[in-house]
Amino acid sequence: MDKKKFFKKLIGWIIYIAILAGLVLGIPRALSHYLNTQYPMASITSGSMWPVLKKGDLVFIKGVNDKKDIQEGDIVIYNNREGFTIHRIVSMGATTITTKGDANKTMDSPVKYEEIVGKTVNFKGKPLRIPYLGNISMILMKK
Repeated sequence: MDKKKFFKKLIGWIIYIAILAGLVLGIPRALSHYLNTQYPMASITSGSMWPVLKKGDLVFIKGVNDKKDIQEGDIVIYNNREGFTIHRIVSMGATTITTKGDANKTMDSPVKYEEIVGKTVNFKGKPLRIPYLGNISMILMKK
């Protein structure tokens, strides 16, 4: 292969890698801005929300500013000691909400409104999810 062909292929690969890096880094940043949250995507890591959300699903999260942005029945994401929990709101109090995984028998401990990161983005009344794509981040995060 002559030098001209080699450099042409090399430049092609550099452009391809730059575009790929732009997508990998740019999509989460764009979603973060558009959905008004620091965490625009999350992986479902358990079966607690089955059958609505399945382990390995990737869901999209939109930010909530206060309790007027959520209601009973919404699926919310909140901080806890282990990371995030993604469960459905079953009751709302003055300062806290109570959630429960759809597949769980018991309710979670009450959560303060300030601990809520956001709620799932819905499409036609159901959480917008991409099956299996969340598995990638779960594999990358294993220690």
